[in-house]
Amino acid sequence: MSDFNKYCEEAAKEELPDSEDEEDIGDEDTCSAQDLAAEFQLKYQPQDEVSVSLQREYVLSLAADQEFSRIAAGLSNSAVHIYNLDAGAGKLENFSYLPPTESAHRVSICGVRFLDEGPHNILVGTTDGYVRLYDLRLRGEQARFKYTQHPDVPPVPKSLACFDRNANGRIICCGTEQFHSNAFLVFFDVRQRQQMGVYFDSHEDDITSVRFHGQNPDLLATGGVDGLVNVFDVKQPDEDEALLNTFNTESSVARLAWHKNVYDKDIVSCVTTTGDFKSYECEEGDEVTSFARPDVTAAIRRKKAANFNLINAHNQEDGGVFLLAGTNFNKGEILRSVSITSKNSLQPLANFQGNKQIVRDSIFDAKRGLLFTGGESGIVTVWTQDASGTAVSSEKLKVRKEKKSRKQAPY
Repeated sequence: MSDFNKYCEEAAKEELPDSEDEEDIGDEDTCSAQDLAAEFQLKYQPQDEVSVSLQREYVLSLAADQEFSRIAAGLSNSAVHIYNLDAGAGKLENFSYLPPTESAHRVSICGVRFLDEGPHNILVGTTDGYVRLYDLRLRGEQARFKYTQHPDVPPVPKSLACFDRNANGRIICCGTEQFHSNAFLVFFDVRQRQQMGVYFDSHEDDITSVRFHGQNPDLLATGGVDGLVNVFDVKQPDEDEALLNTFNTESSVARLAWHKNVYDKDIVSCVTTTGDFKSYECEEGDEVTSFARPDVTAAIRRKKAANFNLINAHNQEDGGVFLLAGTNFNKGEILRSVSITSKNSLQPLANFQGNKQIVRDSIFDAKRGLLFTGGESGIVTVWTQDASGTAVSSEKLKVRKEKKSRKQAPY
């Protein structure tokens, strides 16, 4: 097991600090409650919350179909809970449940993605090296993708760290841990149910994030522990020709995302494991933004960068980008967002009051302004903007326990 995955595995087993330890940290806001309310003018409240596990399993991955009619939550034990979203009420309704992978060793989720625009076909990646395809209208697994050795390619490890599918749902790309001084990008043809090829020269350490462009099915960004962000045109015949650009973050890549600038050019952004944020213009190769961990900590008006947790970067409907960030203080109760301005500065945007956990993943429905979060307390939360401008106490919202109804389950 690689150092990166060992770190993730150990982190997933850690107990949260008790209140005395938290008080010793001394973290607090850098401004008064009145100033905070004035600066973070958008107020969000939990519209619905569902507890997906009673066994302290983390929610590590969230996914939605294109219309955000169905939400999937992948857990640290490799189980997946799938919900229908009642958009009008903002409520999650239990739809189906994919049980944990049977294995002699602990297997965790490494990603969940809906295959295409619809809500029926879902891909589940697990650290034992498999990406499984399920049709939620049918019973059982429909296909399984796993690397097969080729004589012209070095041996590939059995463990996966991440995966994604492209915009038309025809290609799956999986990123692996480092193995024999190589890290691999393995490609599969979804329709033919077979392996297409392997890249193994572009990364030197664990590949931690792969992300296809949302509209261009041939454009792929990858990032790893080596700090590199690579952009590929996968329709090219070999790896050297496919590699369009390489960016060195000088850190370790945790998460990638795609954006557009005002000139409609492609931007790839990176959240690093050290809590920094960087973005790059893909065609010209220029760095667009760079915010260090203390910069974003100050922007969410918190004092201690050591407690800071940069979660994700999301696109807004008007083309803007916001960063979702929180702290590990008091079980993650602080959750806020900041927008990136046209002058490459950070502006306070929204305050999410009533958060009950350290958030590990998030997805955002830009059309309706809905944010979905999942994290270390095993809770999936639906956040909606409070039209009155006053955040409602989450004490009024009880977390519903998951009921594993099997009526519509694929098993």
